[in-house]
Amino acid sequence: MSTLYRDYRPQNFKEVLGQNHIKITLQNELDHGRMAQAYLFCGPRAVGKTTLARILAKAVNCEKRSEGNHEPCNKCPSCLNITAGKNLDIIEIDAASNTGVDNVRENIIAFSRLTPTSAKFKVFIIDEVHMLSLSAFNSLLKIIEEPPAYVIFILCTTEIQKVPNTIISRCERFDFKRISFKEVVEKLTRITQEEKIAIDPTVLEAVARRSGGHLRDAESLLGQILSLGDKKITSEQAELVLPHYNTFEAIDLIGQLGRKEAVKAVTLINKLADSGVNMKIFVSELIGLLRQIILDKLSPELAGNLGLDLGENLEKNLNQAAENLEWSQLLSFSQKFIEVFNNNKTAVVPQLPLELAVVELCLVPPKPFSVSDNPASEAPRPNVSRSTSAPIKNSPATSSPVQRSVQPAVTKSQVMAESLIFSTPSTNFNSNSHQVIINLSAEEVGAKWAEFLVKIKKYNHSLSFVLQNCQPQEVRDNALCLVFKYKFHQDRINESAIKVLVEKTLAEVFGGALVIRSSIDENLDLKRDSETAVNSVVSASDSEKTKISGSSSTSAAPETKAVSGLMADLLKTFGGEVIN
Repeated sequence: MSTLYRDYRPQNFKEVLGQNHIKITLQNELDHGRMAQAYLFCGPRAVGKTTLARILAKAVNCEKRSEGNHEPCNKCPSCLNITAGKNLDIIEIDAASNTGVDNVRENIIAFSRLTPTSAKFKVFIIDEVHMLSLSAFNSLLKIIEEPPAYVIFILCTTEIQKVPNTIISRCERFDFKRISFKEVVEKLTRITQEEKIAIDPTVLEAVARRSGGHLRDAESLLGQILSLGDKKITSEQAELVLPHYNTFEAIDLIGQLGRKEAVKAVTLINKLADSGVNMKIFVSELIGLLRQIILDKLSPELAGNLGLDLGENLEKNLNQAAENLEWSQLLSFSQKFIEVFNNNKTAVVPQLPLELAVVELCLVPPKPFSVSDNPASEAPRPNVSRSTSAPIKNSPATSSPVQRSVQPAVTKSQVMAESLIFSTPSTNFNSNSHQVIINLSAEEVGAKWAEFLVKIKKYNHSLSFVLQNCQPQEVRDNALCLVFKYKFHQDRINESAIKVLVEKTLAEVFGGALVIRSSIDENLDLKRDSETAVNSVVSASDSEKTKISGSSSTSAAPETKAVSGLMADLLKTFGGEVIN
């Protein structure tokens, strides 16, 4: 039975689409007569592996091919027999149906010992070679490594990871790529011209896009469309066969989201739902288009290499829809639609999750940042006076309820910017990236280090003593480096839960998000200044407790003084105490 992909299968190297990196190598080997004993063709399905294997087999056995020429003539008896599949010296084996070691011995090893009957070379083309069993591969290994001079092996596979390395190392490996959108459209156009059928170019672009770079899929789908029987086929007729992915509608929806047109967007979604469109497939189309926009904004070259091949019409519409979209919108759109895609399994109304996402993206303003969510909110935040360089401190207790009620919502960036601008002279706010940048000298860090140790002690008693055995360095670009003398101290700080706690407390003290980095210096001379400062701060804050407890706290002092040396360091590190 005649099919398009069989009728229009390439018969020489020139007709093969793409794969130029492979064709050039094989053509040079043919020109110089330096053929390899075994080839390994690997790559996606329907990109020309078996076709190129047949052309190579035809070229090496062509009777009229002159020296320095690589194309088969397709006219000599050898070429005609190979094209018709009648040449007994060209053996095609389906490894999926002949997986056992016995099949390899009978069909390959035994047959390779016989000289060619009419051709120059006996060529074995083994399709889906990864389906062979391990014992079959082992049996095949020796004959591939040292075949007779008249034998050439061409192994084809779509799953190279399943082929043993011992086989791969004995073959010339060629990795096939998917065929580009433009080349597929050109091939489909040539087929319709040969068939003398006029067809809408948008239909050919849609077929090429659905094929995903697999030419046989595109030719099969085009064959279904041409079976409609008309000499002129429109896009409306093609939709009877062509799966409709609503790419134009997805682009329209992205544009409506950018313009905050919620009513139009919800109307479009329901129109698609009424026409039977699968909402999950439509959401996946949206995600793919948003990814294309992001890649294009990053780099047009990146979008060309990694993005979708949409064709000229869709590219133009997509560029118009994305013209006014900002990075924040693209990221929020993508994240929201990924959530819809993952949570659309049990929706009572199929289009409802997408409708809710559209309404949220168009109408609901971004959630205001709550001061209680900010780690630095526990520290007092000075009110900002725009007319003076110093902050004006207003006590929350003295402010009237009316003043508090009309105070605007404080965003995260405002909290961090205000506290940092007026508390540390070396802090700046990057208005372009909306990120607070903190730079502090080692002296500025040391001035607040005692306060930090006191705060961290409230959360984890032993952690305070661990941090007393380190030397804080300067802050550069929101990163604070801590130098430890002992590795077990560093390991303790690098524990995920401890690291989160330390960074949270740093934000409370220094008024902005900081990350910690740690290093080891075995020659570090640990100073006890921070320990003395901590003790003074603790004693000042606990003065009330001292008055109440009386002599209980003073009686414990001699016991503490009695412990010294290594034992004292251990007690401070792990928060222990000596019990008499």
